[in-house]
Amino acid sequence: MKIFKININKIWINKINMKYLKIKEYKNLVFFSSFFLFCFCFCSPKAMAISITQEKKLAKKFMKAIKEQKTIIKDPISTNFIKNIGAKIVAHIEPQPFDFSFNIVDDNNFNAFAGPGANIFINTGVITSVDNVNELAGIISHEIGHSTCRHVSQMIDRSKKVQIGTIAGVLAGVLLGSKGNKGSENIAQGMIISSMAAGQTTMLSFSRENEEEADQKGLSYVTAASFSPKGLLTALKKMRSIDWYGTDNVPGYLKTHPHLKDRIIYIETWLADNYMKSNSSNNINPMKINLAKIDSIKFNMVKYRLQGLYKKKDTAQKKFAELLKKNPDNPGAHYGMALVLERKSMFKQALFHLEQAILLKPFNPFILFEISKIHIHLGNTKKALNILEKLDNIPEISLQISYYKALAKLELGMFDKAKKDFLKIIKKSSSSFPKAYYYIAKILKNNGKNGLSHYYLGLYYYEIKNIKNGCFHFKKSLKLLNDLEKIKKVNKLLKKCKK
Repeated sequence: MKIFKININKIWINKINMKYLKIKEYKNLVFFSSFFLFCFCFCSPKAMAISITQEKKLAKKFMKAIKEQKTIIKDPISTNFIKNIGAKIVAHIEPQPFDFSFNIVDDNNFNAFAGPGANIFINTGVITSVDNVNELAGIISHEIGHSTCRHVSQMIDRSKKVQIGTIAGVLAGVLLGSKGNKGSENIAQGMIISSMAAGQTTMLSFSRENEEEADQKGLSYVTAASFSPKGLLTALKKMRSIDWYGTDNVPGYLKTHPHLKDRIIYIETWLADNYMKSNSSNNINPMKINLAKIDSIKFNMVKYRLQGLYKKKDTAQKKFAELLKKNPDNPGAHYGMALVLERKSMFKQALFHLEQAILLKPFNPFILFEISKIHIHLGNTKKALNILEKLDNIPEISLQISYYKALAKLELGMFDKAKKDFLKIIKKSSSSFPKAYYYIAKILKNNGKNGLSHYYLGLYYYEIKNIKNGCFHFKKSLKLLNDLEKIKKVNKLLKKCKK
């Protein structure tokens, strides 16, 4: 079976079905390597001079490819926290030609990387593995350092040396990995790594000079942003303390960020020369200490939230049970346990842990929000609405609060108010709350407005990519609608359905 064919400056690569790929640790490596190879290996030398404009165009294609993988986490609480840390650090860097973006990737592997155009990616495995916000900020600032130094552009330039054999090895490795048996996995892993090495420079691996430069920049940035630069050092030392030799679990971070020993020595020297003396006990700013405490509290909430929402349910539940056995007064562990139990539809048990968490962290809006959701599940709708009405000025979850308010009003028979709220939510972000369309359709059907009900059901199914059902309801709505604007929109969507 032909997997790819090459014709001078044109290249076609058939889509590979990743659904059954068992070697998840290498999935991102393969995807990003293939992406860069596809974009650059077969371009003319003139195209290799990556200008700012070219990198911006590449960044758009890169982000589109990333989003198609559907691994970017959209949880507003977690993403806002990461973006805020990134923004604090970026506020202290020199002017840049790119706008920074900070993204969380749903991957338990310990890795972080900088893409083209200052797009920074942090795996969930990083956030859930580090012990404090300073370690996380250190890793993020290092990636910002790679971006400000334009190391990704340099790697793109070096990719001219990579040969066709590299792509063949990577693709062959993917195909072997997809067969599902352990032997083929090991062969696939070997082929992927050896093929990447054959290209003279690993596409996603930084040089020693790159790493030192990114550390130098990152340490300066993170210190200016009032985080402790010691965080990066402690995070790297923890990784070094584990004997990865001969195991299949080497973190992706060590593959893409080599020279760990040299980095630790450099950071220790930098800290001795630039940080320790200027941060003696006599020079500590109390305002910085207070900001650090606030960030640490939020970090723990986000760390346990990501574990509760995205780790395997049984694994996460066991982990939180162990944490609570050691320390029953850990609010983050109670919060994370509640999120896992909510995913398992164990709502009464989830409520117990949330009530324990709110006793330990009174008035925490994120805990209160989860409590309101549980009360809706348990049928305590008035209680839920009462809590939600008091949750104001929480920008991270303002839309989520509005959505659950509307849902509570619907359950309480406040149909007009619920419909009005759902319409506002759709206007702001229909893709985040497609079920709002469904609830509006339900309200309209109860009011005898069947044409509009079919119209909104069509939008609901279309939004969730169930095109067949969407078209069915659109056709039904055309027979009953009188609104010319909506009829025009339905006809437009039906044309798209046929393509």
